[in-house]
Amino acid sequence: MTGTGTSPFSGITSALNDLMNAEMALGRDLITSLTGMTVPSAADLTRTLRGRLSHRGCCHIPPPCWMPRPLGHCTSHISPCNSACIRLVITNCDRVARTIRVDAEDQTGGAFTVSPASLTLGPMRRGTVSVCVDIPSDAAQGVGHESRTMIWVHGCREYYLDWTVSVGTVGVDSCHEVEVSDCPDYLHHWYDHFYCERPCGV
Repeated sequence: MTGTGTSPFSGITSALNDLMNAEMALGRDLITSLTGMTVPSAADLTRTLRGRLSHRGCCHIPPPCWMPRPLGHCTSHISPCNSACIRLVITNCDRVARTIRVDAEDQTGGAFTVSPASLTLGPMRRGTVSVCVDIPSDAAQGVGHESRTMIWVHGCREYYLDWTVSVGTVGVDSCHEVEVSDCPDYLHHWYDHFYCERPCGV
């Protein structure tokens, strides 16, 4: 090493960068000539990736492990003397058998039936649970008389479905089908809380 302040390796990084860019350009030209498809450049891919990350955020953190998973919201529009049902198609995508329980919490005092209230599923097996309500002939109708129900699924994880039954003069028997994949997560993620129990890979 001399005292001039110039390193003999100063040009290697630039040369390697130029070589990689030349190889990528050659590969793009080859794919374009063989298929007719236009392959985006590395700069275009970088801009696209930055745009997507800035839209969602590069550090998206899901809800904590102890929070139940939402299954969404469902609304049934029926008339008196008809029935409304939610059919839960539950899959146990674990390697061991598991008993799944389902219950409904009605906020307006309605009589909901859950059939069956629990089922035992073997590994990778699927079963169906129906939650139904019969609407009497004298049921109140219109806005403000909806029945709001929270359906809970207790398996490896906990899930909830927000269900609204709206009674009107027009409507028929209603049955919605909702799929529930009760899948454990055996991977430890960077965002996991250290205090979370992992009895089934939550």
